[in-house]
Amino acid sequence: MIERLETVKQSLADNPRIRQAIFVVIVLVVLGLAGRVVYHRMTHIDVTDARIASEMISLASRSPGWLTARPVKEGDIVHRDQVLAEIYAQNASLAASAQEAGLQSAQAEVKRIDQLMVETRAATQAAVQEAKSQLASVQVAIEQARLNEAKTQADYLRDRDLANKQFVSEQRVQQSETVYKIAQSEKERLTSEASAAQARVARAQAAAGLDSLAAQAQRARSDAEGLQDRLKLSRLDVHDLRLVAPVKGVVDRTFANTGDYLAAGQRVLMMHDPEAIWVEANIKETDLADIRPGQSAEITVDAYPKRVFKARVSLIGNSATSAFALLPNPNPSGNFTKIGQRIPIRLAIRQEGLLLKPGMMVEVSLDTRQH
Repeated sequence: MIERLETVKQSLADNPRIRQAIFVVIVLVVLGLAGRVVYHRMTHIDVTDARIASEMISLASRSPGWLTARPVKEGDIVHRDQVLAEIYAQNASLAASAQEAGLQSAQAEVKRIDQLMVETRAATQAAVQEAKSQLASVQVAIEQARLNEAKTQADYLRDRDLANKQFVSEQRVQQSETVYKIAQSEKERLTSEASAAQARVARAQAAAGLDSLAAQAQRARSDAEGLQDRLKLSRLDVHDLRLVAPVKGVVDRTFANTGDYLAAGQRVLMMHDPEAIWVEANIKETDLADIRPGQSAEITVDAYPKRVFKARVSLIGNSATSAFALLPNPNPSGNFTKIGQRIPIRLAIRQEGLLLKPGMMVEVSLDTRQH
């Protein structure tokens, strides 16, 4: 091998044209690589300050209590509405059962009063109708009595006039007077009976008691509505003691174990949807003018250096990252050093085999030729 290298070296030393050709080839390769690098820098923006991101969902209890079950562990894939944790709920269940029993009793009372109102209304209508019928009959009889009184009065006056002229006997006049007085008495009796019938109609209408029953029904309905609202709250308390997955995802971390006592709002676990991921990158503000939504990008992940993922710009931030710093950086002394700021952008990327996980560092090569 060494002898062959010595032979090649001697050949190059004896033939300067070969050396020149090799030199030219090397120069062209270097220029080609340099040109490619320059062209890439002119048409692409490379960002190393980027990472995979996702919406991290924290599940916590609204009410305090003992954690009685947590059937999942870190790394488990869970489905939407799957129960992830259960908190002691016997007290809340008993309260809900008591509220439900009270509501059923109140609803039964409402039905009883409604039925009583229907029956009372029917009985009242029958009594009023009967009293009105009696009153109508009496009024007809009064009209007949009035006509009879007028007739007997006319007969009495005629007979008395004839008796004064001695055409009829005094006995006949007395008989006519007696008949007239009987007719007057009958009319007065019927008039009194009509007044009594009117009073019976008024009493029948007033005896219904519907106003009182309506007030009772209103109070019973109000009580039932209050119990129904309290039952909803009790059922909500029971429901909130079972933590379910809001989306299909994976459990990232657990913060409490079975038997732990949880305060209201204390986290039990954290999860995310592995399909709902994106890339967050912080670009220099001087590169912002060349970036547009929809531009394509190539993503290389530090964990998988031999794979390239495709992405597109989906969102350009409206504020620099320094605007959200917990500690502001005022300049009261007047000494100022200008520092280029970073603008966050978001790139949509498709998950592949759950390889991409939130927090992974990535590098972005953004193609700015698309405008």
